[in-house]
This record gives sequence, C-alpha cells and structure tokens, in this order.
Amino acid sequence: MSETISAAQAGTIALGDLTVNRIGLGTNRITNITDAHNLLKRALELGINFIDTAHYYGESEEGIGNALAPYDTGLVVATKGGATDASPQQLRRELEQSLKSLKKDQIDLYQLHRVDADIPLEVTMQALKSFQDEGLIKHIGLSEVTVEQLQQAMQVVPIVSVQNEYNVINRKHEALVDFCTQHQIVFIPWFPLGGLFGDTAKVEQRVANIASKLNVPTRQVALKWLLQRSPIILPIPGTLSPAHLEDNLRAATLELSEEDYAALSN
Repeated sequence: MSETISAAQAGTIALGDLTVNRIGLGTNRITNITDAHNLLKRALELGINFIDTAHYYGESEEGIGNALAPYDTGLVVATKGGATDASPQQLRRELEQSLKSLKKDQIDLYQLHRVDADIPLEVTMQALKSFQDEGLIKHIGLSEVTVEQLQQAMQVVPIVSVQNEYNVINRKHEALVDFCTQHQIVFIPWFPLGGLFGDTAKVEQRVANIASKLNVPTRQVALKWLLQRSPIILPIPGTLSPAHLEDNLRAATLELSEEDYAALSN
C-alpha cells in the first residue's frame, strides 16, 4: 500500500472566512521556470492550498500565476507589499503588479511586508482598507510586527494573520504568538526551519537527538513543534525539492510526545 502524504493530515485553519490546510508553501525562492512550475503543481497534488509569496520576491508571483492560473477552488494565494516603501501610492502600484503577475482579480490575503518607519501605521492601514473596500483584496495581514503594532492596526481594519520570523530556536515573538492565539489571528512563521546567519544549522542541532530517536529528518521535528506550539500557527516551509516538499508534509502525522515537545520548548 502506498504512503498517503497530504497537507490535509495537518488539519485546517481559518483565515477569516477562508479555510486552508495547516501546512502551506513559502515561495521566496520560486522563479518562473518549468521546475518551479512543476513543484507548485506537485504541492497542490499533495493537498497544499495555501501559498505565500510577495512582490519583493522577484519572479515568484509570475511563476505562480503562470503555473497555477486559473486557480483551483479553495486555493488561497497570499502575497505581500510594502517591503521598503509602504506609502499608499507605492502599495497601490505593487498591488496592481501583484494582481497582474498572479493573474487574479482579487488577492485572497494581502500582507503589509514591513511597517514603514517614515509613514504612520494608521495611514498605511487606511490605504489597505481602501483597497479592500474596492474589492482588490479580500483579507489583510501583517508581517514583522509587535503586539502593539498589531493592536494599532486592528483599530483601523480587521487583521486575519501575522507573519513573523519564528522557529524552535528563534522565540523572540512568544508574546505575539500568545496574543494571536487568544484573538484567533493566524500566525505564519517565516523561516520555520531556520534561515540566515546559520540558523538552519542551529535548528537542526536543536532537534537532532529527537529526530534521531524517531528516525525522521530534522525538518519534520521542527515543523511538528510549530504545529503543537499553537493551533493558530500555519507553517510555510519553502523548498525547491519535491522530496523535501513531501518530507515537510510528513510532519503532519509525526508523533511528538509531550516530553519531547517540552524538551524543545524549554
């Protein structure tokens, strides 16, 4: 009997009035080439129905649009704008470019990539709300924010998600995860398997003993820890490898004991 591998095995999570499986795909390394198109199509075959990208990622949006449009019903594509300039004028330009590249009439989840220190957050959020009122975006999220900034944004418009760097060794946003859990705001950890400055090796080292005991790749333990950390966490590991894609999804059925979870959480 062949092994069943599906993002659906991780359960589901609500993004506003949208529902997605609880392991998604990050696409910061996706380009507009055949191999990348095939990986995206394979992700859908494996039950991934949440794909995260950004205007800042270069060819990623165009690659997604060319590979997957017209989109399957139930597939949620999230993108981000305002990485270096969150003025209303620049956000509109980036949003219009994202819509064109993704071949969509409306972005399912549009996230402010970074808070702009030169522009009041209320001004930025009012701009996003106006785009939402126009029907160009369905839901609004934030990226790399504090609890205070999230609360400030929530005074202007409903926020359905927050995307901050977070993993088993990078825990600086614990208070934000707890706030999101309390308020049922989806928390999307970027670099869930580690990232720059040797963090990937540090994550692997942190979970190595448990991965060896369970005889599974370290990435599965790191992702399972996130899934157990809070029911509102939606990991989006990125990869260019179909084999790694399948390995990531196997985290959904991994059994991580409370003892092992606690050992990683301390």
